[in-house]
Amino acid sequence: MRRIGEITADCGAEWEVTFCRPEDCANCHACEGGQEATSIRVGKEGFPAALGDWACVDLPTGTVVKASLLAYALPIAGLLAGLLLGTLFPAEDTSLISALCGLAGLGLCVGAVALGDRRRRSSSAWQPKLVRVLPRDVYEVKPTTAT
Repeated sequence: MRRIGEITADCGAEWEVTFCRPEDCANCHACEGGQEATSIRVGKEGFPAALGDWACVDLPTGTVVKASLLAYALPIAGLLAGLLLGTLFPAEDTSLISALCGLAGLGLCVGAVALGDRRRRSSSAWQPKLVRVLPRDVYEVKPTTAT
């Protein structure tokens, strides 16, 4: 997935790039809490640029899909596995035990995602990469995506 955003800050070895949401997403508000723009930091990687220039940033599509699966599917799977495990305990009222096991499974999976997130943040394969820098006068309006 490639997006073009404006370089809004120089953060030492990184640029802060601000992206406007694509027009297709204007009515959804499912991501970024309904914000109109989001910022990320990318390594400069030898690209000369100035504040206000446009940066083309790439994040492999497979990485985005994997991150979504880890963040959403794994905790739900932990919840469901815990609920199922709770029904296997011999007791008069298995609903309380099942609910507690479900919460425990959810908590374990959320913890695993959080621990794995630290490792993924340090891995270059999971980081957005600066592909090119375009001078500010290339676009008259803020771009949202690139192909």
